[in-house]
Amino acid sequence: MSSKTSIETFFYIGHEKLSLYVFDGINKKIFVKEISINNFNKKKNLNNSIDEFLRDNIIKIEKKINKFVNDINLIISDTNFVLIQASIKKNGKGDKIYKKDLNYMLFDLKQQIKENNMDKTITYMRINNFIVDNKKYLSINDNFECSELSLHVDFTCLSNEIIDNFSQKIKKYQIRIDKIFSAEYLKENFENYSGNECQIAAKLKYENDENEVHLISKTIEKRGFFESFFKFFN
Repeated sequence: MSSKTSIETFFYIGHEKLSLYVFDGINKKIFVKEISINNFNKKKNLNNSIDEFLRDNIIKIEKKINKFVNDINLIISDTNFVLIQASIKKNGKGDKIYKKDLNYMLFDLKQQIKENNMDKTITYMRINNFIVDNKKYLSINDNFECSELSLHVDFTCLSNEIIDNFSQKIKKYQIRIDKIFSAEYLKENFENYSGNECQIAAKLKYENDENEVHLISKTIEKRGFFESFFKFFN
């Protein structure tokens, strides 16, 4: 993804505040709006607050950037997110293991998670670490080869019902959801990233986390190690 020209919109939905950030590259904020839900309208519930907040600000954003907002990234603070930590191991049994084998391992593991959580959608998939020939690594080179490989993978999942609810609300503005982040997962796993929820999510998206397995393929200038993973299987 080019951080110089790509405009991205991030919408944080929390219990105490709503935030809208628009970036044109990681270091350039071109629109910021935050508001306390309690101060927004104490008589309205969260769903109504979201509707009114979007209605008031989407048009402002589109005027600011001089084009329509087609996609939005959600950062949601919700206890209904489920973190599933899973592992998979492959022994080459005399044959070398290469990147294509790693891709099949990831696909198999993802399918297992999906089949056992039919009421949920995987919103984020990231490799925590690799065990390569009994040695632990946080990342590996593109052209690796080994005799034994283990992967430890984080999956964040959210119920289909909740996602459908947000999708319908945002669809009213002719906008689709691009990525969904768990605010709690961001805070716990990227504490070295400075900034609020929207800024942390933006950094992950612009800086192209090498260990993230992208669930939706996009054409970008610089591909991460697993950027084309699901394009390969689809």
